[in-house]
Amino acid sequence: MHKDQFLLLLLLLPWSFSIAVENNRCTTSCGEVVNISSPFRLRGDPKICGDPNYELACINNRTTIDLHSGKYYVRYIDYTNYTIRVADVRLRKGNCSSLPLHSSSCSYSNDQDNFHPFRCHNYGLTILIVNCTKAVDSQLYINASSCFNGAAFSNFSSTRRRLYAMVDANVSSVETGCTIEHMAMIPWWVDGNHLRSYAQIHEQMVYGFELSWLEKACKMYFKGCAWCDINAEHQIYCGANTGKDF
Repeated sequence: MHKDQFLLLLLLLPWSFSIAVENNRCTTSCGEVVNISSPFRLRGDPKICGDPNYELACINNRTTIDLHSGKYYVRYIDYTNYTIRVADVRLRKGNCSSLPLHSSSCSYSNDQDNFHPFRCHNYGLTILIVNCTKAVDSQLYINASSCFNGAAFSNFSSTRRRLYAMVDANVSSVETGCTIEHMAMIPWWVDGNHLRSYAQIHEQMVYGFELSWLEKACKMYFKGCAWCDINAEHQIYCGANTGKDF
């Protein structure tokens, strides 16, 4: 090895070692999420870990994320299709009276600002929780009142005690005398026609819905892409391949 090359190697070794040490200090798991890696990071980790726009928090051994519309539990991160599955922190498994803290929907707009810095993955199905002054006889309305006792209705008007859930319905389908109290999302692949009870719907709400970070992955892997997509082998490819970023 040439003397100058040897000296350069000696100069680079401490820097390379420090990078490796920093990477080893990056938190890789919290609770049920056991695969935290770039672009995601946990709050409090060294700056070299992940992207601050994709920062998660580990609170009471639960992974959470703050999105534009509220706080969500992170259920799973999929690095093969570049999605993250989240659920509202207010929802409780086995407690169908628990309602989302914040309304969320992708059915009517896929504006990135809704879940910045994510996109809605295949939109998902929107659940409308409506509060009606009288009973509604329609297959679109799934009775949810049995899940709520008197205390649970303290958040609603005392004269409106009939709650219904509507699966993937348009706002225009809401009957006169009914108001939308909450909007929640369930996985896009669920067949709404098979949801016959509010308990089933609530179970899917607790399971969570998917957001995509494919756009971020595209910028990580490629330069000058007009768009990116994933093939059947879960390989990301560039729509205007002008060169990789690595």
